[in-house]
Amino acid sequence: MRKLDEELASGRLSADDYRVRRDQVLSSAVSYSESTPQPPQPPQPTPPQPPPQQDNSADSTQVIAPISPPQGTPQPPQQQNFSAEPTQAVSPNWQARPPADPERTQYVANPPAPQSPPAGFPASPPGGFPHSGPQPVQQPWNAPESDVSPPWGGSDFPPISPVAQGPEAFDDKPSKGKGKAVWISVAVVVVLVAAGLTIFLTTSGGDDDQAGPTTTQAPPTSSVASNSPNQALLDKIPPTEGTADGQSGLLPVTRLVDLGIMDSGEAALLSGRSVEEVAWRGSQRQPDASGPGNEKISVTVIPLDSSATATALAGQLRQYYVRNGLVLINDQLPNIPPQVVFHKLVASPIVYRGTWVSGNNLIRVNVTQGDLADEAALSGAYQRTVRSMLLPYPAG
Repeated sequence: MRKLDEELASGRLSADDYRVRRDQVLSSAVSYSESTPQPPQPPQPTPPQPPPQQDNSADSTQVIAPISPPQGTPQPPQQQNFSAEPTQAVSPNWQARPPADPERTQYVANPPAPQSPPAGFPASPPGGFPHSGPQPVQQPWNAPESDVSPPWGGSDFPPISPVAQGPEAFDDKPSKGKGKAVWISVAVVVVLVAAGLTIFLTTSGGDDDQAGPTTTQAPPTSSVASNSPNQALLDKIPPTEGTADGQSGLLPVTRLVDLGIMDSGEAALLSGRSVEEVAWRGSQRQPDASGPGNEKISVTVIPLDSSATATALAGQLRQYYVRNGLVLINDQLPNIPPQVVFHKLVASPIVYRGTWVSGNNLIRVNVTQGDLADEAALSGAYQRTVRSMLLPYPAG
């Protein structure tokens, strides 16, 4: 039977051939046991039996420990149920059991090697000695575990370990308290960031309000509130060449004298025509691609009550210029209309000045150069400034 088991496990013997040869061996063993009765022998202790295993699954493999030959009175062999499909391996010293589940495969470990009987006792027959002794005892709880490796296992395969199923693989469950603590931390961080942003915006806004007056070099009287009716005149003046003068804005007539924009004689003529403030923008040029000069540009819009008043004031100012050394240039410059009256002063500083009436306003453009470094650059700066002012304030 051991040889048959080995051939079946190694695949050299099919299941059908195994059953046929097994039946032959078992039949011959039973016949031999019945035909050759043996004298009764004293009962020998039998090895403990393993505790019965529960049938947890129809597909599980049941391991049966080797069974010692029975002692005492022989028991009649029971007919095995060979109608089932699975293969059942039985050791040579077999004992009848109830029919196994048809869907389960049983593996029976090889029995221990037979021991030589003591002198004076015959060898045990294949069928065992008949006896009527005590029933076999169960294996104690601390007995070593039997080998449960399948017949195809061995040292070439890793040991079989139980597989964790279901919730056993997820014993570590996140606690609800930890998630709540994370959300509380996130909320605290958001509140702190919002508070810091609010403080930053509030502080930066206050700094801008405090730093505003320090950047203005002009005194409070240098400009008027933006709700002045003359604010639109200032907004129409295009930016002039060079670095803008910080005093640009709506200026009272008296302030024009203080800043050197006009002399006292011109200011008196403006005051005589009820002019209280003007729109002024100035800048300082530096040598560039257009020339090496350092011209100072000044543009003034003088508001009056009518076009006739503006024309009358323009005549008074032109006479005043000639009395103070400026020369009237009758030759017209290119792309400048004849309504623009051009006066020139060749001295130190050199002065190019043009005046014209635009609606109810008198326009005055004044370009100076400290030294006569390049009169062509001075003339070019004057012509470009006049042309740019003619766009929002055309002559006529």
